[in-house]
Amino acid sequence: MQDIVEKFTRRILIVDDDQLQLRAASRLAKRDPRIELLLASNPIDALLMIGVSRPDVIVLDVFMPGMDGFEVCRRIKANADTRGIQVIIASATMDAELADTAHAAGAAHAVAKPVDLQLAFAEPVAAREQTDELEPTAPGGTVRSLPATMRGADVLVGMLEDAGVEVVFGLPGGAISPIHDALLDSGIRTITTRHESGAMFAAAGYAQSTGKLAVVAVTSGPGMLNAMTGLASAWCDGLPVMLLVGEVPRGAHGKGVLQDGSAHGLHLVEMARHVTKLSVEVPRASALPHLVHRAITTALAGKQGPVMLTLPLDVTTAMVRPSRISGTIPIAELLPAQTIAEVEAVLRRAERPMILAGSGVRSAAERLRQVAELLRCPVATSPKAKGVFPENHPLALGVLGMGGHESARAYLASGVDVVLAIGTSLGDLATDGFAPELQARALIHVDVDARQIGKSYEPTHAVVSSASQFLGALRERFKLLPLRGRPRELPSGVSRIALPGSSTPDRIASHDAICEIQRTLPSNAIFTVDSGEHFLFAVQYLEITRPDGFVVMTGLGSMGQSIGAAIGTQLANPTRTVAAICGDGCFAMNAFEIAT
Repeated sequence: MQDIVEKFTRRILIVDDDQLQLRAASRLAKRDPRIELLLASNPIDALLMIGVSRPDVIVLDVFMPGMDGFEVCRRIKANADTRGIQVIIASATMDAELADTAHAAGAAHAVAKPVDLQLAFAEPVAAREQTDELEPTAPGGTVRSLPATMRGADVLVGMLEDAGVEVVFGLPGGAISPIHDALLDSGIRTITTRHESGAMFAAAGYAQSTGKLAVVAVTSGPGMLNAMTGLASAWCDGLPVMLLVGEVPRGAHGKGVLQDGSAHGLHLVEMARHVTKLSVEVPRASALPHLVHRAITTALAGKQGPVMLTLPLDVTTAMVRPSRISGTIPIAELLPAQTIAEVEAVLRRAERPMILAGSGVRSAAERLRQVAELLRCPVATSPKAKGVFPENHPLALGVLGMGGHESARAYLASGVDVVLAIGTSLGDLATDGFAPELQARALIHVDVDARQIGKSYEPTHAVVSSASQFLGALRERFKLLPLRGRPRELPSGVSRIALPGSSTPDRIASHDAICEIQRTLPSNAIFTVDSGEHFLFAVQYLEITRPDGFVVMTGLGSMGQSIGAAIGTQLANPTRTVAAICGDGCFAMNAFEIAT
């Protein structure tokens, strides 16, 4: 059997400047013992590797800096020593014209991304036989029947549907009208808000409640500028929001037309670049599918965050080939076993450990509870993460930080030897003003974004990982060998500050109002909380036992966001009650969204 596998093994070199594509290919290659995978992120390194590694098959991306895939293919085929290597050329925007160019350069196959590595074992296909490879397939595996060309706006909306987008927030306007028109013919619900900032906050609330991509569509100039505060809020809170901005036609750029947001006018792309993971203008219709796919993937991958695409009117109305790529790329995460083993050893030796959970744990709340119980370890949360660990649990310390609980402060002040901080940037609001006690003998900081680690404290163990992956691996280690030894001293639950009620008969104290609101509403109600003094009372006196029960955006602290957030949260949870806790000043800033 081993001889048979070796006989049919293919050494495949994939050349792509997109690291996400390389990681996805690595994951797929591990499933097939016949594939020996080599990776290169640029054409020059690839050409150097070919002479040494002698691959059987080379997969080339078309668009790469310095030298495109066609030129690399021509060089391979012009060399007598490498002429026999099979070349596959791939592109997210593969069409008949690109396919013909690929075959003219000597490629055996011209295909759309993501590449099926089984092509390495297939016979070369002539240029005119490539049409089936270019057709997109539906989830069931059947060929999806699409027109040869479609309006750019329809292609974009179709890609949003493929990515699982269910609702788009925003306001119509001249430059974005093709997108709103295409939405009318789709299965996506459109929510027209009263202001662009309300649309952004609604999308942020939806994204935080679901973990899914949220989309906003606004027009150019003032439409996008009104959305900037919400865009910055999504950036500070790490929420996957896609902002689609209509733009004046490319031919009008720099001519003084109304609301020109291009590089010759307001330069909206450059403005947004500082508060987005990706900010780009779609330069031509043929690039639309690739850039939409890139934006979706960028918003959702790794440390999530907002992205922005500006869409010139002549791009969204142009006829382009339908998208042949899905909205997501599956990426396998790898957490070294040695890292988990070292963290496990530190936790086993701990006498007074504490877990500090941030909002990055929201999608792994059940794993957090299991790990805490296996470790018999008290858990505090950041204000934004309130509820990711149930506050009625015996191991709960409550909130540490702004508006936090005495139980969390007291446990930390009494001395801890190991702090496990997961999914938190350890900023000012989450650390009770950078409490020095958090710099314990061992500080284990886990975050999916390596940039957050080491900013405010010096971790003894830095782990770049999602909370879900880390907690899952830790749980399995402690399940195999449960914790032994003398029982640790455990907290007595969350303690809240006892304040007197109002002494005026016709008034109610703020903390009593908060408690009365919670008593009145169903136990599974979701609270969206604004920025102001009322935030402190909500953090202190609400008892949240569900990981999605508390929605707040503390990264920027923008006033008025709770009303829009409540709209997005309600759409994400149609069967549950959603309440916005909003002060009078915040209400005045976004009260018009009540009309939405």
